[in-house]
Amino acid sequence: MDEKNDRKNEEKDERKREKKNEGKDDEKEIVVSLWRLEYARRRLMQPFFLQLGLTPGQGQPRILRALLKYGPMSQRQLADRCGLDVTTMSRVLDRMEEAGLLTRQVNPQRRRSFRIVLTDLGTDKARQVTDAFCGLDARLWEGFSPEEREQMEKGLERMIENLADDEVRSSRRPW
Repeated sequence: MDEKNDRKNEEKDERKREKKNEGKDDEKEIVVSLWRLEYARRRLMQPFFLQLGLTPGQGQPRILRALLKYGPMSQRQLADRCGLDVTTMSRVLDRMEEAGLLTRQVNPQRRRSFRIVLTDLGTDKARQVTDAFCGLDARLWEGFSPEEREQMEKGLERMIENLADDEVRSSRRPW
């Protein structure tokens, strides 16, 4: 009887260990780490962006930052720079124009296209967004040596190149 109870207890303990270790391998996957970092970043930044009257999930902070950094550009260029679909970009720009953050001006070189330009209000909010991103960068790099930072940046760039290099894969499985 004691032997039977011991075996049951051992099996119970084994199940507990398995349950405790469940998903541990996932934590070592870079994709999971990057997702966790992005989730933490969004959770931290979202209240600030909402306070500014922006809708972060639509890329508005990215749009403002890109226009401040690179100046007026076409909708297509802005979509490419921000990593947004052109159709999505159009709807977001409509909302931002209604909010007085930007205007669409006729492109003097191509009368059929428009240049997206920040208004004074948009420029002010873009500066606040840029300051927030710089503050976040500083916080993210706390405790890293310059060498560690450089190595991390190079590693991330290589990962980006690894995914961008092989567009043939996109028609099949991405891996």
